[in-house]
Amino acid sequence: MRISAKIAAGYAILIALIVAVLTYQISLFHQMQSINRDLSEIDFRSAIVSLQLVRDLDEVEEFTRKFFATGGDPGYASRLQGLRDAFSRRVQELESLPISEAERREADEVLRQWSEFFQMSSGQQERYLQMGVDEAETAIATQIARLTNLRNQADLLILATQQTIQNRVQQSAAAAKAAERISWIAAGAAFFLAVAVSFWIIRSIVVRLRALTEGTRAVAEGKFFYQLDSTGEDELAQLAAAFNVMTRRLSELENLKRDFVSHVSHELKTPLASMAETIRLLLEEIPGPLNAQQKRFLELNLQSSHRLSALIRNLLDQSRMDAGVMHYEMKQHDLAALVRTAVAEFEAPLREKAFRVDLQLPPEPVPVHCDADRMIQVLGNLIGNALKFSPRGSSLRLQLDRVSESPDNAPINWRGKIFRSPSDEGFALLRVADTGPGVPPEEKGKIFERFHQVRQRMNTSGQGAGLGLSITRTIVEAHGGAIWVEDNPGGGSIFHVVLAAAGAVAEPTSVRVSPPV
Repeated sequence: MRISAKIAAGYAILIALIVAVLTYQISLFHQMQSINRDLSEIDFRSAIVSLQLVRDLDEVEEFTRKFFATGGDPGYASRLQGLRDAFSRRVQELESLPISEAERREADEVLRQWSEFFQMSSGQQERYLQMGVDEAETAIATQIARLTNLRNQADLLILATQQTIQNRVQQSAAAAKAAERISWIAAGAAFFLAVAVSFWIIRSIVVRLRALTEGTRAVAEGKFFYQLDSTGEDELAQLAAAFNVMTRRLSELENLKRDFVSHVSHELKTPLASMAETIRLLLEEIPGPLNAQQKRFLELNLQSSHRLSALIRNLLDQSRMDAGVMHYEMKQHDLAALVRTAVAEFEAPLREKAFRVDLQLPPEPVPVHCDADRMIQVLGNLIGNALKFSPRGSSLRLQLDRVSESPDNAPINWRGKIFRSPSDEGFALLRVADTGPGVPPEEKGKIFERFHQVRQRMNTSGQGAGLGLSITRTIVEAHGGAIWVEDNPGGGSIFHVVLAAAGAVAEPTSVRVSPPV
């Protein structure tokens, strides 16, 4: 399902729930409105009419007594007739109202009793003057008894009306409670559904984006083998599939590049060695004597071949590291002796550029577990780097100390890796300080990357391929050490190399290091 379809489906469910709740609430409101209308327009009117019937009955009884007491006074007779007519109209009005079944039964009974009373009283009133005393008293008593029954029936009608009003009020209260309960339930359901739908949508997006971010970071770090989960049919799945195609293509290109570099380096190594050997034979004047100018040109040519050999050697080392076939013969060595050996190998270039070398080595040995040749290569890269970028007549200081804890200037990332578990043997700290142009702050984290060159040094003669420091870092990390650079207070740079002292780690005989990722 596409992301847009997921969002639309999720919120369509929420909208449907809200519409259903609103529809139900509107129906409840209409029901309450109908009940209230019945209360105001019907039940209250029925109650008023019932009360008026009781009042009319009281007046009918009063004027009936007066009529018989005055011997049939015409005025009372007229008034009594008017009250009877009014009572009849009110009973008819009550009958016309949409009252309840209970009220209807009581109202019908009132109407029946009234009809009987009306017929009887009308006949007795017409022949009242012909009645004797006993008959008249009997007629009066009969009418009063019927009026009393009517009054009692009217009271029953009022009770029925009151009960109807009470029932409708209870219905209205129940509807209000139901509306409130449904509103709370719907609000809770809508809230939890909204949370669930939002979590579902966000999770389906965030999980894929997090994986894509990790994959992008991995590719930026050179992990071209990284693959994402491309199952699904949404846009992020399509993006993951495209990402996987990209990484496979990058991996193919990376392998092609490594194979090409390795092949070319191997192919160049043999003829270059032959050229260098030929130049040395010429300089030794085995084929014949040379003049000074010829010797100078051959020496320059030999130096160029040495630089080219170093470049090819670096390319081959980098290829081995990338392929994961670099092996290290780890034995215990005195790091101070290795420093002296590395400096001795650069004796001629240092003398040629009039470098002042300051060796600050401790009098006692500083044993470390390392591959001696690779460690001399590290020292040679750092010394050669100083020679390459420092002006003639500069100074070079190599200082070796044994420390028990992390230096204050050690980067945080190295502190968490190298100095996390201090040992009794401590660490060997080597500083290589030059007086060259230095490294800009924004370049300090990049100079150990492959093929990276500091821009301000681009005008310096003898530029390499940007592999020396990358190889140096890889070798140091393979030894479980750390390397970083900082500014030299007197100008230039100071490279720091930290290795675990002997006894801090077990001593393997051979180590194979995986390619850097």
